[in-house]
Amino acid sequence: MTEHHGLRRRVLREEVAEYIMDAMLRGALLPGDKVVESKIARELNISQGAVREAIRDLIAQGILETEPYKGTRVRTLTREQIADYYEVRTEIEGIAVRWAISKYSGRYLDLGFLKRCVAEMERCLHENDTRAMRLHDMAFHEAIVRAAASDSLLKAWNSLGNHYWMYVAIHYDGLASLLPEQIEKHKALYRSIAAKDIQAYTHIVRGHYFDADTLFAVTQRPE
Repeated sequence: MTEHHGLRRRVLREEVAEYIMDAMLRGALLPGDKVVESKIARELNISQGAVREAIRDLIAQGILETEPYKGTRVRTLTREQIADYYEVRTEIEGIAVRWAISKYSGRYLDLGFLKRCVAEMERCLHENDTRAMRLHDMAFHEAIVRAAASDSLLKAWNSLGNHYWMYVAIHYDGLASLLPEQIEKHKALYRSIAAKDIQAYTHIVRGHYFDADTLFAVTQRPE
């Protein structure tokens, strides 16, 4: 009975975390907004304990941040943090592509899946479904990192993903004018990896992420 209760507690905690992240993706919670434990508990009709545990998890992941006497808020990333993220993620993905091709000759690269991801991104863009487009975008890059067949590399990549994707997804409306260019870049990424051209992929992926200054120019909220 105790084990069942503990399992339910963990599941509930994960559901609360998903609820909070979904609110962020919908724009209901923006960077800097307060996350109120009692309010979420009322909305979900659950105990505050489960909400508290979910909030702790999201703080540990760097999605939320808390300060004494100020409460918990959606984390606001600085320009420097985002630029740092770009550099580290680019290096990780570059290593993944090199290993996937040089160590395993592309054995674990699912080109059909990658091609479908790009096609779905384009379809979602035409249908103005930017949230689904983000998911296909993320799946594209995760599949490439997985093709390196390295648990450590995948773990490192996953540990970086939330900050960037959450922040950009929240502001996708402001970035709408930049999205067609992202589709073309993903087509180029696909062509280079299909050709097993490590150098071309590494070059393209370095210019693939949104420039930090451009991101801040279109996502800053008025004071």
